Amino acid sequence: MYKNRLSISIRGCWLVLFLTALGMPAVQADTGGDTESSQATETSQADIVAAGLANDVEGRAERDPYEFPVQLTLAAGLQYDDNVTVDELDETSNVSDTAALFDFDADYKKRFNQGTDLSVGYSLAQRTFFEESEFDLQIHNGKLGLKQNFDGFDVGADFYTIHARLDRDGLLNIQQLAPYFTTFLTEKLYLRSSYRYQDKSFKENKDRNAHTHAIDNDLYYFLDSTREYFVAGYRFESEDTRADQFDYNAHQFVVRYARRWNLYGNRPLRMRLDWRFEMRNYESITPSIGEIRDDDRHRLRARFDVPISKTLTALLKYEYRNHASNLETVDFTDNRVEAQLQMVLF
Repeated sequence: MYKNRLSISIRGCWLVLFLTALGMPAVQADTGGDTESSQATETSQADIVAAGLANDVEGRAERDPYEFPVQLTLAAGLQYDDNVTVDELDETSNVSDTAALFDFDADYKKRFNQGTDLSVGYSLAQRTFFEESEFDLQIHNGKLGLKQNFDGFDVGADFYTIHARLDRDGLLNIQQLAPYFTTFLTEKLYLRSSYRYQDKSFKENKDRNAHTHAIDNDLYYFLDSTREYFVAGYRFESEDTRADQFDYNAHQFVVRYARRWNLYGNRPLRMRLDWRFEMRNYESITPSIGEIRDDDRHRLRARFDVPISKTLTALLKYEYRNHASNLETVDFTDNRVEAQLQMVLF
C-alpha cells in the first residue's frame, strides 16, 4: 500500500514539474553550485553538510545581493546503485536497486546595508528504493548563516540541524556549527578556511553518538572567473564516540574542476568533476575483527547540469566509490547513476 501511494506521489511530482514548465513565466534565477539537497542521495552525512562550498565563490561573483531574496527549487528523478549501502551504520547490502528521488529546497538570502549577509534555508531529500525499502532515506536539513563582508576578507558562521530517517524510522540527528574565513589571496586565488563542530545523536545506536571536530581548507584557482576553476581541499577530522571502537582521525583530500557554458543566459550548462580520498585511522580495536580498523576511501564523481528550457534543468550524475577496509562490511566498491529534472520556481 505504501509503495502504491509513493508511486502515485512521484508521478504527481513529475506532472507538477512539467505543467509548471509549460505554464510559468521565464525564471531568470541561477541555482549556483551544489546544493545540500542535490547531495541527499549520499549516505554520508558529512558530505551532505559540506556540499555547496562553491556557492560562496559563485554567489560573491554572480548574484545581486538585493534581488528577490527567496528561492524555491523542486527536483525529482531516479538513481541506480549497484551496491546499496548506509555508510553511517557500516552496512552494505551487496545487491543493486533503483530508487526514486525527490528534493525540495527553500532558501532566503538577504544582504543588509552594513555588509551583513543573512541566509536561512530548509531542504528535504527523499530516496525510496523499489525493492530494498530498508535502505530508504529521508533527510531534513535546516540552515542559518551569517556573514560579515569586510574589505579584503569575509567572516561568517553557519549553523545546521539535520534529521535523518531510515526506512521511516529515526536514524540520527546532527547539530553543526561552522565558523569560517574567506579571502582572495590574488585575483585568481580564493581561500576558504573553516572549523566545524558536530554533535551526532543516533536513535538506535547510542554507541555511535559522537562529537566531531574538523578543520577545512579549500583553495580555488580561477581560470576564467567562476566560469572555470579548480579547487584543492584538505580536511582533518577527529570523531570521539561513546564506544571507543568508533573513534577515529581522518585526513581527506579533494580535487575539483568546474566549468560553465552560458548557452541560455542565466540557465548555464555546468560540468563538475571531483576526486576525493580519505584516510581513516581508528584508535581502538574493533571487537568483530580483533584488531584496529583502517579505512581508505576513494570517490570519483561527475555531474552535469543541462538546461532544457528557462525553467527546467536536467541533472545527470555518475559516482564511483572504492572503500578499502579490514572490516568486511565496509570493504566494497559501488557505482551510482542518477538523473533528475530540477525546477527553480522563483
